[in-house]
Amino acid sequence: GEGELGVFLAPAHWGRGYATDAARALTDYAFDELGKHRVVARVFDYNEASKRVWEKLGFRHEATFVEAAFRDGEYVDTHLYAVLEQEWRDS
Repeated sequence: GEGELGVFLAPAHWGRGYATDAARALTDYAFDELGKHRVVARVFDYNEASKRVWEKLGFRHEATFVEAAFRDGEYVDTHLYAVLEQEWRDS
């Protein structure tokens, strides 16, 4: 199966590597404990830091969903990042 995960941090904790560490731990858990075959994450278009987290961990950008979310009074694109279990283990 597939699992979807996300990491949300208060602004006071941004830029300290917590999101990367949490995303790595959650991805390990999804594969090691839950037996997932694939893990995905969705990112709002304006969130460059989150895009970097997933890319740094080896997730690939698979899709852009145009105006798929309504945030702060406007529609924004969302991006789908994914990694397969074997890709994760090989990295």
